[in-house]
Amino acid sequence: MAQEVDLNALKELEREAILQVLYRDQEVQNAEEERIRKLKTHLQHLRWKGAKSTDQEYKEKCCARCQRVLGLLLHRGAVCRGCSHRVCAQCRVFLRGTHAWKCTVCFEDRNVKIKTGEWFYEERAKKFPTGGKHETVGGQLLQSYQKPSKISVVPPTPPPVSESQCSHSPGRKVSAPDILKPLNQEDPKCSTNPILKQQNLPSSPAPSAIFSGGFRHGSLISIDSTCTEMGNFDNANVTGEIEFAIRYCFKTQSLEICIKACKNLAYGEEKKKKCNPYVKTYLLPDRSSQGKRKTGVQRNTVDPTFQETLKYQVAPAQLMTRQLQVSVWHLGTLARRVFLGEVIIPLAAWDFEDSTTQSFCWHPLRAKAEKYEDSVPQSNGELTVRAKLLLPSGPRKLQEAQGTDESSLNSQLCLVVLGAKNLPVRPDGTLNSFVKGCLTLPDQQKLRLKSPVLKKQACPQWKHSFVFSGVTPAQLRQSSLELTVWDQALLGMNDRLLGGARLGSKGDTAGGGDACSQLKLQWQKVLSSPNLWTDMTLVLH
Repeated sequence: MAQEVDLNALKELEREAILQVLYRDQEVQNAEEERIRKLKTHLQHLRWKGAKSTDQEYKEKCCARCQRVLGLLLHRGAVCRGCSHRVCAQCRVFLRGTHAWKCTVCFEDRNVKIKTGEWFYEERAKKFPTGGKHETVGGQLLQSYQKPSKISVVPPTPPPVSESQCSHSPGRKVSAPDILKPLNQEDPKCSTNPILKQQNLPSSPAPSAIFSGGFRHGSLISIDSTCTEMGNFDNANVTGEIEFAIRYCFKTQSLEICIKACKNLAYGEEKKKKCNPYVKTYLLPDRSSQGKRKTGVQRNTVDPTFQETLKYQVAPAQLMTRQLQVSVWHLGTLARRVFLGEVIIPLAAWDFEDSTTQSFCWHPLRAKAEKYEDSVPQSNGELTVRAKLLLPSGPRKLQEAQGTDESSLNSQLCLVVLGAKNLPVRPDGTLNSFVKGCLTLPDQQKLRLKSPVLKKQACPQWKHSFVFSGVTPAQLRQSSLELTVWDQALLGMNDRLLGGARLGSKGDTAGGGDACSQLKLQWQKVLSSPNLWTDMTLVLH
């Protein structure tokens, strides 16, 4: 049993040092909880691979893990002693040093218990059934100093964060802990988990009454945030409507979706007449876990009331290329999802300055669309770069070179790849990304450069320089620069192309006429303004 500790006898600096150590310990615990969460997510995906579906009959003569058909005499399979399911030979894992085996799910469950230490708590619960989780002295101190205190606690100074840095990077550490904030600034709904901290986006300073009265903020990431995007869900007969409102704050550049209620929804489990609905949103084409927002789950109702506000940080220029997807789901047993309907709204045609569009409206739910509208240009993220044409004698040299031999100019094309965001990430929400640059000269000669790989980052910030030497302004006017972003694969596999953009004479035709003309204007600005940096945001296709 932890004993109470009084820090009042210590000096102020000593108390601050103790609380900072406890905060660092709390960060370590949060990182450990995130590691355990990833292990359990992987185990859950393995279970769903062979899970029985509600709309399909379970075949007894097939493998319970890979659904491979088993024979009558040969390849009959065997029953796993852990889960009592019949599995084929390829879904068995033999334990080290023994002839015993387990199926893939039971073996992974055993590994999770070993790596997380759950086996210890299970054995302790058998010997001490009434023994719960004991609170530590550090935990008591953190709770005690959440109350009003005369101690002036100075939190550790956070590292500087640039404005271009993506605000949805997974695993980003917060600058100051909740326990070290004053009571009047503390949000009782905030969690100390760094992953859940990403949902606390800045709100509008003067929101309308619709978006301010009694509405909760929706959550961002759940343990199984990618399960529905991988096809692990069932379908129901889509019925009913959903009521929500949309508002955009130009001051904070935040898009707010206020989910109010649904009515006449279909049952997620028709036989049991059961429905546990919740709402999930994406800004298409971004389907990553960082781009997902969702409400809480309402239990046992087909007419739920949510009263929650979901927020996105997005620039006004990007709204023209996005579609808002609002979908309703049922949370079933064993965390199985059932699709109940969706609404897709093209934001390019939405008038955010009109106050009438901010009022609540009922939208009929529709079945899942196989292919979304082609009128909105699809993008795979954005790449931020800076470019400069470096001449040895300044801007006058370019004017003098119009009638002279430009081959004598020792010019360089300098390009700084700053970072990228809204990239199509992996199921775990990360990327091992790098950038390739290819400058194609008029004689079809290609100059290739490559940036270093940034591992496990969804919004990478390379800040890497590409320098193409020995090129003249006349050559660059007839050349094209292609920038592509890649995801580094494992050994023996090909790298995955995330998207690319082309600057120069050929332009980029993937994003439509307006985007192509804009890229050409930016390229001409780089060539006509030597020795000056030009910032560009390229839409990847």
